[in-house]
Amino acid sequence: MEIYLVAKDELEAQGIRWMIESHFTGVVLTRFESVDALEASIQKQKPDLIILDMDRWKNERAQFEELMHHQLIRWLFISSERMFQTAYRALRFRAEDVLFRPFSPDDLIKHIQQIRFHLRNHQESANGMLIDSLDPKAIDYSDLFLADREYEHQVTMVAFLTPDAETLPLVYQAVQRYSFRGFHEVFALANFILCVQETKEKKLVQEEYYAFLTDWKKKMDEPLAIVMKTASKGSSLKKTYQETTQLTRRIFFEGYDIIIEEREDHWPLEMDPFLTPLEQRQWIEMLERREIPAIREWLEKEFLTFTSPYPDPEIVRIRLTSVLAQIRRHMKSYNLVDGALEAFYHKVFQQIIHTPVVYQIVQELLAFTTELLGQNHEYLQEGPRTFVEKARELIESNYWDAQWSLEDCAEALRMNKSTLSRRFKAESGQAFRETLHHIRIREAKKLLKETDLSLEEISRLTGYSHQTYFNAKFKLIEDCTPTMYRSGA
Repeated sequence: MEIYLVAKDELEAQGIRWMIESHFTGVVLTRFESVDALEASIQKQKPDLIILDMDRWKNERAQFEELMHHQLIRWLFISSERMFQTAYRALRFRAEDVLFRPFSPDDLIKHIQQIRFHLRNHQESANGMLIDSLDPKAIDYSDLFLADREYEHQVTMVAFLTPDAETLPLVYQAVQRYSFRGFHEVFALANFILCVQETKEKKLVQEEYYAFLTDWKKKMDEPLAIVMKTASKGSSLKKTYQETTQLTRRIFFEGYDIIIEEREDHWPLEMDPFLTPLEQRQWIEMLERREIPAIREWLEKEFLTFTSPYPDPEIVRIRLTSVLAQIRRHMKSYNLVDGALEAFYHKVFQQIIHTPVVYQIVQELLAFTTELLGQNHEYLQEGPRTFVEKARELIESNYWDAQWSLEDCAEALRMNKSTLSRRFKAESGQAFRETLHHIRIREAKKLLKETDLSLEEISRLTGYSHQTYFNAKFKLIEDCTPTMYRSGA
């Protein structure tokens, strides 16, 4: 085995040489003073491994970039700088690992043992002494999408996902570089990296991927989720791929930095994507009363307490947009549709659509709602809206409250209630109280048609303390009773 070494310190180089030669036979280690000298030697003969000091990067960057053209060489880096840039450069070079000073002799010996083992296996395979059991029928992209090919061996499909698509190339390089047992193929897909590996012992395969995740977290400060699906002999590769893709949806509920394995209860749970009329009323009340603790409790109970089997993440996103629609209605009622709050609203909407983990969406929605409800509502008299529009928006926002009245509306608009009553009738052509009842009965009609709520509950939700009074007003306005309206008679 031929090893080249570029170390900044002669004493350190002697220590590395002693460690290697005392543990291995048949290993030739050659030290180079500069990267240029190393490059010249590589042109004549490629070594089995190069141990390279990355602390020289700043002074010899151009020479380092030239070395990147040698893709078939195995690299092991040493460095004193525990930074993301160091790990990133190591991945660009497709390095086996980075040993950060002070590193233990055991770490160095372990890596050389692994590389030596793989070199021997490669040589035996080239001589026909070792044949992977899946060859020559290697798996191809078409097997995942087009063909309905059954594979005679048991395989495990493993998807690697990150919240940032720009990190996927680094994941791809890390997976290709990692020393997995047995035959495996790696595929770069739009949303994740997929590894298809022959499964001889399922437990050992699982241990390998747990070790990979641990190794990734040591080197990279980037979230990573690993999703595993083991298929039995004779299973369709296309179907297994589809099932693996389905499993990736669990990340929406469980997050990153975990390994997700298939469970029997993986079928999607049915869920209503829209708020019920009763829930809509509840949101109107919480927003009007600025009940931030109640809103927090509602959101956390609704979206952060899922257990397997989970619903479809897209259905959950729709339900979140239904909540945001109620908040939007509140914003329009108080003319909060421009400036920083408007930008915040659009940001939250985009996060509901694109953010990969529901917990992060809920936290952002809570932050937005808290910011919104912390605003001073004196802006009601500002803006280009007419007096009637302002008063009607207040009615729309408060009709459900049986105690809310002309006096409350006048107080919100900072005017005398007699003046409000007179101006409203003159400018709208309808008395304030009459408008309030029409809006209440309009909402009651929706509840009668869309829900199975009792008449007593509907009367309460639309601002009537007594059902008999509700029935009388409903018949006066609609010329029929609520029961007749619900039945369609």
